Amino acid sequence: MTRYVVEFRANPGEGDKAMELFRQMKEYFRSQHQKTLDVFYQAFGAPGTFQAVMDFESLAQLETLANDIRKDPAYQRLTDEARQAFTADSFTTNVYYQV
Repeated sequence: MTRYVVEFRANPGEGDKAMELFRQMKEYFRSQHQKTLDVFYQAFGAPGTFQAVMDFESLAQLETLANDIRKDPAYQRLTDEARQAFTADSFTTNVYYQV
């Protein structure tokens, strides 16, 4: 299994907008790609920090989805909104392999 994790930090005052955006992203991935996007809000630490997590059977499956969403105008609209809701320097991406 491969786990894709992206960490974001919301701009001050944009927490509600960020939560709504994640709701839309979860629905997008469920309806368009039959994938579950799990979103977590950090309880302690930097305020407004979220993690979005998606699991894949293989790295190839992750790459296929990444290529598909890059071409999708609906996904591009969501990422445009995310650029406004989150700090530009807070996007951290990690990919993990299950051992």
